[in-house]
Amino acid sequence: LRGTNKYSVVCLFFISNVLFSLGVKCGGVLSAPYGNFSSPNFPGLYPYDTECTWLIVVTEGSSALLTFDHFDLEYHDSCDYDYLKIYNGFSADEGNVLGKFCGKRAPPQFTSSWHVLSIIFHSDKHVASQGFSAAYRKDVCGGVLTGLSGVITSPHYPENYPNNAECRWIIRAVPSSIIKLIFADFQMENNEGCNFDYVAVYDGPTMGDMDFSHYCGNMKPPDIVSSTHELLVVFKSDFNIGGRGFKAYFFSGTEATVSWLQPPMKRNKIHRLGGERRGEKRQMQS
Repeated sequence: LRGTNKYSVVCLFFISNVLFSLGVKCGGVLSAPYGNFSSPNFPGLYPYDTECTWLIVVTEGSSALLTFDHFDLEYHDSCDYDYLKIYNGFSADEGNVLGKFCGKRAPPQFTSSWHVLSIIFHSDKHVASQGFSAAYRKDVCGGVLTGLSGVITSPHYPENYPNNAECRWIIRAVPSSIIKLIFADFQMENNEGCNFDYVAVYDGPTMGDMDFSHYCGNMKPPDIVSSTHELLVVFKSDFNIGGRGFKAYFFSGTEATVSWLQPPMKRNKIHRLGGERRGEKRQMQS
């Protein structure tokens, strides 16, 4: 994640502690698997001239699901006065803004494309409303991903994925864009036909769209480029034998821009290859 580091988290802790000492319960780092947060003084009127930043950080390889229970901020056509701004990752990257919201219409449900979400609440010096309350939870498996870029992994990656799991990710870019999917790591149970554990990729949002292929085993799938602005990735495991699964990056843009995009370079850890032969494990269980 570009710009993500421990110093950013420390700085955010410091800022939230200062605001708390001034009598405003405002912002902070939310790292529990699930929780709730709200504007200052909710359900009363929020204070004037206030800015709060919440950072939702879930386990790497997971995503965060954000929903709003109540929403009431001063309205403006372009939300320039009081507003809530939501980002994939840290708020320093304007390219990952998911939306800017005000008025009485609550934002839609969001699933992050990374394991970090930033939420900024801002009020000016005039007109206060009731504010908002929101809930989040770690969403281990699947979701709708709408950022310019992101990462998806099998559950528990890089540890072995669970048995009897099924996850579906819909990657949705703006209508004029296409999507490039790059697998950085791949290790799953292997069998001819990939009928037991597999990843399937579809050129559209449903399993009725064209199937690029089913992938299994230890060989990374080729880079995949969609023909539309939506892509469906399906992960499925059966009742025994696993592996560490997969990690994949996605990017959206024009055909010219996605052609040269590549995931960040990082030294891989050495993982133990999981998986006995299929017949051997069944004999052990009998």
